[in-house]
Amino acid sequence: MNTFKSLQKLSAQLADLMEQLDSTLDYIDNAELYSEIDNNVKLPIENALTHLDIALDDISDGMYEDTPEAEDFEEWD
Repeated sequence: MNTFKSLQKLSAQLADLMEQLDSTLDYIDNAELYSEIDNNVKLPIENALTHLDIALDDISDGMYEDTPEAEDFEEWD
C-alpha cells in the first residue's frame, strides 16, 4: 500500500474516532470531565485530522513530488 493510501486510511480512522468520541461525550454529565476530554483529547484529534487532510491535499497537488533537478542530483550518488 502506498503512503498516500495509508494516510487516507488513517484520516478515515481519525474521522471515525471523532464520531465515536462525540457520541461518548453526549453521555457525559460531569461538566469538568466533559471539558477535560474536549480540550485534551478531542481538540488534538481534530487538529491532527485537519493537518493530515491538508497534507493529503498537498500530496494530491504534487507538492512533494521530486523536481527534475532533484532526480538529476540523485543520479550523481
